[in-house]
Amino acid sequence: MSASNFPFEDCLLKHFVRTDGWLPVCKNRRKIVNAGRARRLRYFTFCAVGAIDVLMLDVAKVLIKSSQDTFDTVCFFDLDADAVFNTRKNIPGADGIVGDFVDTVMADDPHFPEAAIVNGGEPEGQESMPLSSERPAQNTRAERERQRMLSARRAFIGAFPFDIVNLDLEQYLFQPTEQLPGRLINALRRVFEWQHRPRMFSGKPPAQAIDGFSLMFTTRIGPPNLGQEYLEMLRSGIVSNLEADRDLADLMTARVGHADVPVLERTSFGEFFKLAVPKLLARLLMERDWYVDPTNGIKIYEFERTNAQLTYSMLHFVMDVKQHEPPEGQRAPGVTSASAAAAYRSVVREVFSRREIVVTEAGLDKASLEVDLSKIKARRNKNRGGV
Repeated sequence: MSASNFPFEDCLLKHFVRTDGWLPVCKNRRKIVNAGRARRLRYFTFCAVGAIDVLMLDVAKVLIKSSQDTFDTVCFFDLDADAVFNTRKNIPGADGIVGDFVDTVMADDPHFPEAAIVNGGEPEGQESMPLSSERPAQNTRAERERQRMLSARRAFIGAFPFDIVNLDLEQYLFQPTEQLPGRLINALRRVFEWQHRPRMFSGKPPAQAIDGFSLMFTTRIGPPNLGQEYLEMLRSGIVSNLEADRDLADLMTARVGHADVPVLERTSFGEFFKLAVPKLLARLLMERDWYVDPTNGIKIYEFERTNAQLTYSMLHFVMDVKQHEPPEGQRAPGVTSASAAAAYRSVVREVFSRREIVVTEAGLDKASLEVDLSKIKARRNKNRGGV
């Protein structure tokens, strides 16, 4: 996955989502972190070369650079090494990882247990990595690529946890050719698990786990050829919620005119998708001992985009995430967190009842958004030495 040549940097629809959705939740995360042991926030993103989101958070003083004026608490992915190099010109000192996100996260690394990977034992952005105990392999192109990927994976794991995770993937959540539940879903499971890794923030002991983070996730509605296994997974998720909470049928009827899930799928796939996917994300978090904070629930933005004569709908999900209380390590086997379960029920109700924010050109304050983008680009120009 890559956003190297992102053609929508100046899209005002997208920038509205950044400023109205992403920025407030990131500012709030900074307040939460500073209310405890004050430190700089750690941010993971798919920022593309332009790094608009990172620079927006820089201008807003959500991200604080190091004493050397570097973005050493920022980590990003890109497929292309040249793109990583050019991105780092815009956000100097950021930790750029070359490779496909899903391939890297899901890579098999049997000789190097994740528990052996150092997390934050050195100053931020300078994590040391233990040497592998693998036997020397043949010097083939495939083996060199495998070793490069494993090295990238270990570096990525060592960068966890993050206070803000921005999975702005700009593509489909599901690939019909993949086995259920899909490689991206399984990659998200690992990312949410790694969010529990303790860290010595700023290189200072003791190592600490975070008790919450902010999450942004982007996907397209679709694809149109989604297979029956995936459709059944989404259908069953909605049906199980309806069965567990009888009031949801009334909420669904108020929203779409009925409470028949198969009919909704056939007649309005977009509405079906917007009900199923946020609940799926909430369930994935629950699996890994996190839950969506019901205070603001899951905020959803939608806008249409046209690219190469293809018109499609983008969805942006924004939420705060909390650790189960008590955490899994302090609960008996099979015992769930009552507070997390109650929060999940509340969030599901909110998903059924609260409509997405539909962003259109007509509804934008274009002048204000353009001024904001110009400030961000001026900061980028400054970071590049004015060139």
